[in-house]
Amino acid sequence: MMPPWLIALLVTLMAEVPLVTALYPGQRPRMAAVAMAANLATNLTLNLVLPRLSFLRGHYLVPGEAMAVAVEATAYALASRPRDLARGLMVSSLANALSFSLGLTPILHSLLAPAGPFLAPKA
Repeated sequence: MMPPWLIALLVTLMAEVPLVTALYPGQRPRMAAVAMAANLATNLTLNLVLPRLSFLRGHYLVPGEAMAVAVEATAYALASRPRDLARGLMVSSLANALSFSLGLTPILHSLLAPAGPFLAPKA
């Protein structure tokens, strides 16, 4: 079985890299490489580094997602031609919303499904 951080990384890459490349037509190879590198850095930081920082005391999701959007937006803005921070921010926000939603889908399904942990009949 794969560790949860690896599953999160694969879901993120499979969701975000194609979206980023689609939103930068004419720049697809370069933006695919940038999206891959930026997402590797931000996803691994969010899932392996931030949970271990004691001063966050478990409250790392919102600051981590904000960091991911900012770092990825900056990378997209610097790599794109012409350089455009507003477009980078829009693309990064859309891509992160997509991958975050896909990551929540199994969790919500297990909580809301008829045989889910909260709705299962008592034994």
